[in-house]
Amino acid sequence: MPEVIILGHKNPDSDSVCSAYAYANLKNEIDEEKRYTAGRCGNLNKQTRFIFEKLGLTPPKFISDVYPKVRDVMTHKVVAIDENDTIKGVIKNIEELKIRITPVISGGTKLEGVISILELAKFFTPKDEDGRPVYLFRGSNFEKSIKGYTYMRGENDEFEATFMVGAMPYERFKNRMETLKLKKAILVVGKRRDIIEYAIKNQLPAILLTGIEDDADIDIDFTGYKGWVYISELDTAETLRNLQLSIPAKSFMKTDVPHLTEDDYLDAAGDILMSVDHKGLPVTNEGRLIGIFTRSDIIKKVQKELILMDHNELSQAVDGAETAKISEIIDHHRLGTIKTKTPIHFYAKPVGSTCTLVTQLYKVSGLEPDPKTAAVLLSGILSDTVILKSPTTTKQDIEAVHELSGISGLDFEKYGIEMFSSTDNLKSRTPDDIIGTDFKVFSEYGRTIGIGQVEVVNLEELDGVKDDLLKGLNKVKEDKSLLWSMLLVTDIIREESVLLSSGYVPGEKLLSYKQSGDRRFYLPGVLSRKKQLLPEVLRVLEELSE
Repeated sequence: MPEVIILGHKNPDSDSVCSAYAYANLKNEIDEEKRYTAGRCGNLNKQTRFIFEKLGLTPPKFISDVYPKVRDVMTHKVVAIDENDTIKGVIKNIEELKIRITPVISGGTKLEGVISILELAKFFTPKDEDGRPVYLFRGSNFEKSIKGYTYMRGENDEFEATFMVGAMPYERFKNRMETLKLKKAILVVGKRRDIIEYAIKNQLPAILLTGIEDDADIDIDFTGYKGWVYISELDTAETLRNLQLSIPAKSFMKTDVPHLTEDDYLDAAGDILMSVDHKGLPVTNEGRLIGIFTRSDIIKKVQKELILMDHNELSQAVDGAETAKISEIIDHHRLGTIKTKTPIHFYAKPVGSTCTLVTQLYKVSGLEPDPKTAAVLLSGILSDTVILKSPTTTKQDIEAVHELSGISGLDFEKYGIEMFSSTDNLKSRTPDDIIGTDFKVFSEYGRTIGIGQVEVVNLEELDGVKDDLLKGLNKVKEDKSLLWSMLLVTDIIREESVLLSSGYVPGEKLLSYKQSGDRRFYLPGVLSRKKQLLPEVLRVLEELSE
């Protein structure tokens, strides 16, 4: 089922997170063909965390970016082989399933290595000078590769050995055996008593008998022999060929192949794959095999589908939004410069909160949110409208609050005060946290500025942290390459604000607000960054551009 990710803006506030959560619930009710997932592209602030903890809900998951990743294109159902399985099994997979690389695993999921045509070619063209390489064998693998049955199990299931065919005069066979570097060999032989007795006496690790009609044909005493005895129903040549195919995968797999993770970016993973000889790479999670990434995956066109909540500008959207398919925008802000390649559903109104719009969309769909979702929507509206005190508050917000209050059973005024009181005072927070928690960047008239906002219940606490906040504003300005950075500190009880500025003198001189100190302005009655402060700042930028 295709996934659609619903996200608010960076530095998410409560309205951004709450609207994404509630809209995902609505979409999952009305659309059974897709799976809608609410997310957030930033840390939860103290107030938003309080909301979800108070309501006993899990907040939307953190999504750092939406760039295409390995997980979006990799093969999830991987054909793998156990490290003890045979070469024959690997070749069968290649022939029947047309796969180019086979991961080798142990314990069901742990990746040990890979096998491809490259490893098979090296295996079947050994560089051993005497032409008699030594292999790792497993006696229990004989039945997997050679038609026949085990007559006697050996003490050791796994052993190293070369192989020898007993098809020559005894003395010559004996001399050949004594010239081997490794005195251990698997003997493939017909009914040659002298050669078989030599193998028993010298404790060769395995004897494969050919030309045996039934057990009555075996008149050899194997008492004291510790190796394997296997009865092959094939002739000697075929037995020898299939013996080689019984060798376990772990003996010739490649172990130093790079691993990918499902979170690796598609472009980076493609570069890694193209730098190696193999046509595929394993995808792991803490050493466990979870997928395979091949060269054909590199050229797949992958676009994640997004719904943007509470914003409509790429500068405020999750990283990678420019690579995604944006199918909907639900917002209550001014229109930015975002461009889409296909028509989209755009629902925007000049109301105080995106959660108000989601509440209306529930009505349009003929549905009512459940009490928990209603409480989440109520929280978003109360946060963005400052308990309906902000000048951005509209009649539609008020109607939504009363409706949601009834569904959720919450007294919105008491609950709103509880929400705003949940945040730490300014002295207990770092300047980076205070400024960055709700900081938005705007580009107008060829200039880029940033404005943060923090709500408090007492402006007097600002005096003890003002100097640190001014330093923090300069740091943000440098880090984000801004012309001007500001912080609006809003007292929701007294309904007034103080504006701190990074020190852009040309702009500060044109502000219509009363300066109450160094880089500090007093803004009585100002509660809204969007509706009250931003228009004034944009007026200043326009005047400077003339």
